[in-house]
Amino acid sequence: MYDHNQTLVPDSFLALYTRNSRPTLERRELEARYEACEDLALHVAELCRNRQQGVDDAPEALHHCYDGLIAPPLSTPRPEAVWVVRRVAELLEWPVPGWVDSAGE
Repeated sequence: MYDHNQTLVPDSFLALYTRNSRPTLERRELEARYEACEDLALHVAELCRNRQQGVDDAPEALHHCYDGLIAPPLSTPRPEAVWVVRRVAELLEWPVPGWVDSAGE
């Protein structure tokens, strides 16, 4: 049955929790994790925007974001932290630094 309240989870996030073409989380948990990560990305992007950080500052700002996400008390799983960093870069129209590709491993 179709649930009108389902959150549209983008493929980029869904890929974090898919193995052998099947989701590894229940739909509600997947949606909750996505919504939390999207909220984090929106807040971090706004913080960067308010600090008037530009494209030249992007690699350092994104690395600080990543470090903060994986450190306690958040201890965000690395793949989700990488997703948040990519989303922040997308929201701010910044290039994604090269280190991001190896950070989630």
